[in-house]
Amino acid sequence: MWGHIVFLLLALRVSAFCPDCVDTDVVRLSNAADPCAGVVLVTINGFEGTVCDVSWDMRDTAVVCRQLGCGAPISAPGGSVFGAFRYKSHVMFSVGCRGDEPSLFQCPYTTRAQPYCNKKRDASVQCTGPDEVQLVNGPSLCAGSVEVGHHEIWGAVCDDAWDQKDASVVCRQLRCGAVQSYQYNSSFGISPLPVLMSDVQCQGDESALWKCAQRGWDVNTCPTGRNAGVTCTGGADTVRLVNSGDACSGRVEIKHENRWGTVCDSDWDLKDAEVVCRQLNCGSASRAQTVNDIFRNGVFPVWMSDVRCTGAEKSLFDCPRASWGVSSCPSRRDSGVQCRGSRVFDPTVFKAPLAVDPKTAGKRLVISSDGKEVTAPLVAAAPQRPDRHVTDGCVLGSTGVTAGRWYWQLSVALSGKHQATVSWELGVASASVERRFLRMGAAKGGAWAVKKTGAILNVEDETGKVHPIKKKTDNWGIFVDYEEGLVSFYGATNRQHIYTHTATFKEKIYPFICLGPGVRVTLK
Repeated sequence: MWGHIVFLLLALRVSAFCPDCVDTDVVRLSNAADPCAGVVLVTINGFEGTVCDVSWDMRDTAVVCRQLGCGAPISAPGGSVFGAFRYKSHVMFSVGCRGDEPSLFQCPYTTRAQPYCNKKRDASVQCTGPDEVQLVNGPSLCAGSVEVGHHEIWGAVCDDAWDQKDASVVCRQLRCGAVQSYQYNSSFGISPLPVLMSDVQCQGDESALWKCAQRGWDVNTCPTGRNAGVTCTGGADTVRLVNSGDACSGRVEIKHENRWGTVCDSDWDLKDAEVVCRQLNCGSASRAQTVNDIFRNGVFPVWMSDVRCTGAEKSLFDCPRASWGVSSCPSRRDSGVQCRGSRVFDPTVFKAPLAVDPKTAGKRLVISSDGKEVTAPLVAAAPQRPDRHVTDGCVLGSTGVTAGRWYWQLSVALSGKHQATVSWELGVASASVERRFLRMGAAKGGAWAVKKTGAILNVEDETGKVHPIKKKTDNWGIFVDYEEGLVSFYGATNRQHIYTHTATFKEKIYPFICLGPGVRVTLK
């Protein structure tokens, strides 16, 4: 308290006795070996002090990183994690940056002391630094030849002395997990770029590759064709658009720490959409949307909120935002994007044969000898058997899947005089699903399906909400991407996308069919 009073008195004294003094507002970082990390120190009216961490977040950190030329924000630690300043008081409180300001002093803040701001509440930042790293020419963002950017110039890394420790730093820096293997002799192809780093000697615990010992930027002692490479175990943070059938349009979903999540539409605008479209190579953005009535809300947790891109960022993950998983959404409002480009997905590339397992069939069903046709006659024809499916009109596919992409086709035929009252369901189900959920079509119970009751066609999502489906077809396609957690339904005749479920699969899943009396399904 006395420190704040002294600060205010000194400020008044300067104002009174030095009317010609020029205000020199300055920001710097201290208490860390990394020049782009540490406690934030600010100078106001000639007096230096710390920033209280109450309300301090990634948007404030983004402004500091940008102002200091330190790249993008990594984290916004509080609680004086880099150590407290015993002889410096807080001089800035209640900072509330949007994230796109060029200077911390252009953000809303106050110099009036606030409750709870004690010596252990100094705000800090961690930035990526001015240099960049990426993996190219590999099968994913987490495997490939190592390239580094230095002062906006990109170049390769020589493989002389390249080892496990060097590779581990790259994997950690890119948030790609641990090292699976490291490569040399240009395993991913010879880079046409100049060599910027040679004789890299990491200890293995550095936060960035350029913090490792090396010969010096642009000092090239590397023979031709000796580019370093890395293959990491994990997946980097990625973004996708779902529930439209077009990879350039849909609900925005992001993968962070190998878990999918959504983006809250608070402050979501065309600048944010522009970054997503550019990141996905989908051209420019045409619309930024709330998805309730267009692409439908997702079921994953909200990973991002209060996103405030300038529109120039290379990736959505470079934009100022609230901290991971901190959502200010008043209700479920996910973001959507429509880009001017188009990449319509063709699921038939993954077409696989489909037959049903007679042992899992309900007592009412009649199964053909090849397992390719399932009929529910008006009068039950099959005798009761203990190995038959406990739900009368349901049957499982003969083969379950635990990995990969799969596409199955089937057609539905109805008895003419019963078309107004017939019912059926098509979809996939977890191996351990309670069989009653198959007839309910409940994704929350472990079954993802479309359902027809009379003239009404709908789908029930993972939250229990029912969505009517207006697109009608008798020829259906079911697509499953096990790793990405997608179950999509298509009109098989013209490959028209109808609906996509998102999920996290943890066990074997099977195609399933449930039929009411008077329905026949033929498997393709």
